[in-house]
Amino acid sequence: MQIIIGAGISGLSAAQNLRGKFIVLEKNNFCGGLSTQYKSKSHWFDYSGHYFHFKNNPKIKSYLEKYCLFKSYLRQSKIFLYNHYIPFPIQFHLSHLPKKKARLIVDEFPDKPNTTCPNLEVFLKENFGEELFSIFFQPFLHKYYQTNLKNMLTTMDKGSIPIPDKNAVIQGFLGAKFQNQGYNPVFYYPKTSLRQLIKNMTDSIQPNIALKQEVQKINWKSKMVFTQQKSYSYEYLINTMPLNQFLSRLEPRFDFPDPTRLKYVSTLLCNVVLKKQRKRFHWVYLAEKKFPFYRVGFYPSRNPPVCYLERSITPQTKTPPYRQLTMDIRHTLKELGIIRQPDEIQYIDHRIIPVSYIIFDLEWKKIVPSALSKLNTLDIYSIGRYGAWNYTSMSDDIQMAIDTAIMINEK
Repeated sequence: MQIIIGAGISGLSAAQNLRGKFIVLEKNNFCGGLSTQYKSKSHWFDYSGHYFHFKNNPKIKSYLEKYCLFKSYLRQSKIFLYNHYIPFPIQFHLSHLPKKKARLIVDEFPDKPNTTCPNLEVFLKENFGEELFSIFFQPFLHKYYQTNLKNMLTTMDKGSIPIPDKNAVIQGFLGAKFQNQGYNPVFYYPKTSLRQLIKNMTDSIQPNIALKQEVQKINWKSKMVFTQQKSYSYEYLINTMPLNQFLSRLEPRFDFPDPTRLKYVSTLLCNVVLKKQRKRFHWVYLAEKKFPFYRVGFYPSRNPPVCYLERSITPQTKTPPYRQLTMDIRHTLKELGIIRQPDEIQYIDHRIIPVSYIIFDLEWKKIVPSALSKLNTLDIYSIGRYGAWNYTSMSDDIQMAIDTAIMINEK
């Protein structure tokens, strides 16, 4: 018997590719994790912008098309700075900045990239200059990660912060447009909905899924998993719950790392139904302090239109009172020109995503690879963005799940 912890998109993909007996243990009363939708009143909402990127893995697109068809979107993303929308990425579009600042950024821009930097702050200053660091990268990433950039690895972005050559920077300063920069210039979303995709993925394995089975304890020595209701024995265990939570449930403790050393941020997600859509973009990044949120986006193909606002919070942060949150939402949407009057907002829902973004601090390399390797020696495979405690896309997670299932089948 094989056990999979978690019925998110990683757990479901592993389950579909396992042979023999297996069971998927899911703590919620639904499948999909953050890759599905939830209902609030009469509205269905996503857990912010969970989109698919198949740029480097077309096989995953073919794999998922067994379950639903996808529509492609040419990314329209912006940065809002100095009361002005700037095409993303900012480093390619300096002509949209005040002339003096843009000229200073061009003058500071290095002739060659430097990838051998001790931390993220040095990396950004060395590769983009002090001015662009101070007006955008530092305030945005601090808002996003709630962490001192000096304590973060330079590899945390996995290519999401593209470094242009100086000639491209100069061309952007002169007004050239660059549309296909970054890892996600084209993204995909199901033609129906995320929840329909998840339903189609679960149909064939429904008898093997046990809902409301939150794992309380894993005894790696006896190869037993315990929920509040039952206990299960396993030969191989695939975990997709956040690695810090998984390590805290392992018994006996032995020499596994202290799970509190694994750092992360949570996300306060606000989904907002609007009467009309005044702006046409997929998402916009907000670095300035006057905005309590770091990103605002529109879900594709929604009628009425629905936008989402995201704010990073630490595990210790208290959620602001609903009245204050409503005021923050109105202020942000009005400043961005998304609404003109408060009554254009029809409905607001908010919730916390407890583990949202992994913090790639300087301890990450000391903890995570060795912990995952040690688990593998115990026939435990911790996968997915949160199980592997890494920066991955949904396509990466699906590929990791398929590879893990195939490896177990061949043992």
